Amino acid sequence: MKEIAIELSDSLASKQLLKILSIGGKITKAPSEISIMLNGLRYYSMEVTLNNEFYNIQGFEEEAVILHKTAVILHAAK
Repeated sequence: MKEIAIELSDSLASKQLLKILSIGGKITKAPSEISIMLNGLRYYSMEVTLNNEFYNIQGFEEEAVILHKTAVILHAAK
């Protein structure tokens, strides 16, 4: 198995994502682009699944960029 290094911040969204993935969760939906809200904020949301339960992990601004990069890296590693 290939080891993947992902830079995650100390934010709650990153911690939640890392925890779910570390115990067997999978990213099930991840948009290919970061959204820009009407007020100009960057926004990213992904769906992860663990034990047939679905979770939505979302981030704004820098956290959105980190979550998006994580999704891209994990998708490329498949």
